[in-house]
Amino acid sequence: MPIRPLQPNDRAEILRMRRALWPDVGDDMHEYEMLQGELAKPDSYAVFVYDRKNGSLGGFIEISVRSRVDGSMSERVGYIEGWYVDADLRGKGIGRQLVEVGEQWTRERGLTEIASDAEQNNEQSIAAHKSLEYKETFRLVHFLKKLK
Repeated sequence: MPIRPLQPNDRAEILRMRRALWPDVGDDMHEYEMLQGELAKPDSYAVFVYDRKNGSLGGFIEISVRSRVDGSMSERVGYIEGWYVDADLRGKGIGRQLVEVGEQWTRERGLTEIASDAEQNNEQSIAAHKSLEYKETFRLVHFLKKLK
Protein backbone atom coordinates (compact mmCIF):
# COMPACT_ATOMS: atom_id res chain seq x y z
CA MET A 1 0.00 0.00 0.00
CA PRO A 2 1.68 3.26 -1.08
CA ILE A 3 0.32 5.28 1.85
CA ARG A 4 2.97 6.83 4.05
CA PRO A 5 3.48 9.73 6.46
CA LEU A 6 4.02 13.18 4.97
CA GLN A 7 7.67 14.03 4.34
CA PRO A 8 9.30 17.48 4.10
CA ASN A 9 9.83 17.18 0.33
CA ASP A 10 6.03 16.71 -0.14
CA ARG A 11 5.31 20.38 0.60
CA ALA A 12 4.49 21.48 -2.98
CA GLU A 13 2.25 18.48 -3.61
CA ILE A 14 0.36 18.81 -0.33
CA LEU A 15 -0.19 22.51 -1.08
CA ARG A 16 -1.52 21.59 -4.55
CA MET A 17 -4.02 19.15 -3.06
CA ARG A 18 -5.04 21.52 -0.25
CA ARG A 19 -5.78 24.17 -2.90
CA ALA A 20 -7.98 21.66 -4.74
CA LEU A 21 -9.82 20.64 -1.56
CA TRP A 22 -10.22 24.18 -0.19
CA PRO A 23 -10.09 26.50 -3.23
CA ASP A 24 -11.49 29.48 -1.31
CA VAL A 25 -8.62 29.41 1.21
CA GLY A 26 -5.65 31.62 0.40
CA ASP A 27 -2.10 30.35 0.24
CA ASP A 28 -1.19 32.31 3.39
CA MET A 29 -3.78 30.34 5.38
CA HIS A 30 -2.70 27.03 3.81
CA GLU A 31 0.92 27.78 4.76
CA TYR A 32 -0.12 28.80 8.28
CA GLU A 33 -2.19 25.65 8.82
CA MET A 34 0.53 23.40 7.43
CA LEU A 35 3.10 25.04 9.70
CA GLN A 36 0.82 24.75 12.74
CA GLY A 37 0.32 21.07 12.04
CA GLU A 38 4.00 20.43 11.46
CA LEU A 39 4.86 22.07 14.78
CA ALA A 40 2.22 20.17 16.73
CA LYS A 41 3.10 17.16 18.84
CA PRO A 42 3.15 13.91 16.90
CA ASP A 43 0.52 12.53 19.28
CA SER A 44 -2.02 15.15 18.23
CA TYR A 45 -1.56 15.66 14.48
CA ALA A 46 -0.53 13.63 11.43
CA VAL A 47 -0.72 13.73 7.67
CA PHE A 48 -0.64 10.60 5.54
CA VAL A 49 -0.32 10.67 1.76
CA TYR A 50 -0.92 8.38 -1.18
CA ASP A 51 2.39 8.17 -3.04
CA ARG A 52 2.03 7.66 -6.79
CA LYS A 53 5.68 6.51 -6.90
CA ASN A 54 6.41 8.91 -9.78
CA GLY A 55 7.42 11.89 -7.67
CA SER A 56 3.87 13.07 -7.13
CA LEU A 57 1.12 12.38 -4.64
CA GLY A 58 -2.47 11.42 -5.31
CA GLY A 59 -4.24 12.03 -2.01
CA PHE A 60 -3.91 12.86 1.65
CA ILE A 61 -5.60 12.72 5.01
CA GLU A 62 -4.93 15.14 7.87
CA ILE A 63 -5.79 13.78 11.31
CA SER A 64 -5.79 15.62 14.63
CA VAL A 65 -6.91 15.05 18.19
CA ARG A 66 -9.61 17.45 19.34
CA SER A 67 -10.73 17.96 22.89
CA ARG A 68 -14.32 18.60 21.89
CA VAL A 69 -16.43 17.29 19.03
CA ASP A 70 -20.16 17.89 18.63
CA GLY A 71 -22.06 14.64 19.12
CA SER A 72 -19.36 12.98 21.22
CA MET A 73 -19.08 12.61 24.99
CA SER A 74 -15.40 11.61 24.81
CA GLU A 75 -12.81 14.00 26.20
CA ARG A 76 -10.54 13.45 23.19
CA VAL A 77 -11.61 12.47 19.70
CA GLY A 78 -9.67 11.83 16.51
CA TYR A 79 -10.70 14.24 13.77
CA ILE A 80 -10.32 14.11 10.01
CA GLU A 81 -9.31 17.70 9.29
CA GLY A 82 -8.89 17.12 5.57
CA TRP A 83 -9.35 14.17 3.20
CA TYR A 84 -8.63 14.38 -0.50
CA VAL A 85 -8.00 12.09 -3.49
CA ASP A 86 -7.14 13.36 -6.97
CA ALA A 87 -10.03 12.99 -9.43
CA ASP A 88 -8.24 10.42 -11.61
CA LEU A 89 -7.79 8.11 -8.60
CA ARG A 90 -11.28 8.31 -7.12
CA GLY A 91 -13.37 5.17 -6.92
CA LYS A 92 -10.32 2.91 -6.55
CA GLY A 93 -10.38 2.52 -2.76
CA ILE A 94 -7.58 5.00 -2.06
CA GLY A 95 -9.82 7.27 0.01
CA ARG A 96 -10.90 4.28 2.09
CA GLN A 97 -7.25 3.27 2.61
CA LEU A 98 -6.37 6.79 3.75
CA VAL A 99 -9.25 6.81 6.24
CA GLU A 100 -8.28 3.36 7.55
CA VAL A 101 -4.72 4.62 8.18
CA GLY A 102 -6.17 7.66 9.98
CA GLU A 103 -8.43 5.45 12.07
CA GLN A 104 -5.48 3.24 13.03
CA TRP A 105 -3.42 6.30 14.01
CA THR A 106 -6.35 7.38 16.20
CA ARG A 107 -6.63 3.94 17.86
CA GLU A 108 -2.89 3.95 18.57
CA ARG A 109 -3.46 7.07 20.70
CA GLY A 110 -5.99 5.21 22.83
CA LEU A 111 -8.99 7.04 21.35
CA THR A 112 -12.27 5.29 20.70
CA GLU A 113 -13.95 7.75 18.33
CA ILE A 114 -13.08 9.60 15.15
CA ALA A 115 -15.12 12.40 13.60
CA SER A 116 -15.10 14.43 10.41
CA ASP A 117 -17.08 17.05 8.55
CA ALA A 118 -18.13 17.98 5.04
CA GLU A 119 -19.62 21.11 3.56
CA GLN A 120 -23.40 20.87 3.33
CA ASN A 121 -23.44 20.95 -0.48
CA ASN A 122 -20.63 18.40 -0.92
CA GLU A 123 -22.84 15.38 -1.56
CA GLN A 124 -19.88 13.33 -2.85
CA SER A 125 -18.01 13.74 0.44
CA ILE A 126 -21.13 13.08 2.49
CA ALA A 127 -21.77 9.86 0.54
CA ALA A 128 -18.12 8.81 0.94
CA HIS A 129 -18.30 9.31 4.72
CA LYS A 130 -21.54 7.33 4.94
CA SER A 131 -20.05 4.49 2.86
CA LEU A 132 -17.32 4.22 5.51
CA GLU A 133 -19.97 3.96 8.27
CA TYR A 134 -19.64 7.52 9.57
CA LYS A 135 -22.96 8.70 10.98
CA GLU A 136 -24.23 12.23 10.44
CA THR A 137 -24.68 14.03 13.75
CA PHE A 138 -25.43 17.69 12.90
CA ARG A 139 -25.65 20.16 10.03
CA LEU A 140 -24.34 23.59 10.95
CA VAL A 141 -23.52 26.91 9.41
CA HIS A 142 -20.57 28.50 11.22
CA PHE A 143 -20.27 32.26 11.68
CA LEU A 144 -17.33 34.51 12.57
CA LYS A 145 -17.14 38.19 13.34
CA LYS A 146 -13.94 40.18 13.72
CA LEU A 147 -14.14 42.38 16.81
CA LYS A 148 -12.72 45.88 16.82
